[in-house]
Amino acid sequence: MSTQKQTPAADATLFTCHPQDMEWLPWAMPGAHFKLLHANAATGHFTLLIRFEAGAVAPIHRHVGAVEGYMIEGGFYYHDEPERPFTTGCYLWENEGAIHQPVSPDGGVMFAVFHGPVEGLDAEGNVIGRINWKWHVEKWNAAGNHYQPSGL
Repeated sequence: MSTQKQTPAADATLFTCHPQDMEWLPWAMPGAHFKLLHANAATGHFTLLIRFEAGAVAPIHRHVGAVEGYMIEGGFYYHDEPERPFTTGCYLWENEGAIHQPVSPDGGVMFAVFHGPVEGLDAEGNVIGRINWKWHVEKWNAAGNHYQPSGL
């Protein structure tokens, strides 16, 4: 169960949580888990810790909003660019509209700020799924957490 705490509504300028005390939940990507750090219903932004298992391969997906990431440990590369790995200590920015397929041969942990939803795509480029701030909050709370997003 999460120990996330929000400040009272009268002073809604600070939010803290302790990720080390939070459980990892299965994510939309096979072989990956997440911890919800923050979600904002008004902007659509959400912040996660994402853990990739060794050998994890993401489905092909498109970023509706940009994503910022910082590799805390391990790494990954894009399926079509194996010569360009993102490893421990690397910051990355993925523009909105980016379409790719991350591969993590050795696993890793990433801090990620999503500026909008992510859409799963089939081989023809059709949208077959979508995750956003609301998906994460619902999944998080279904696991017994009591998270209230900001911006409501």
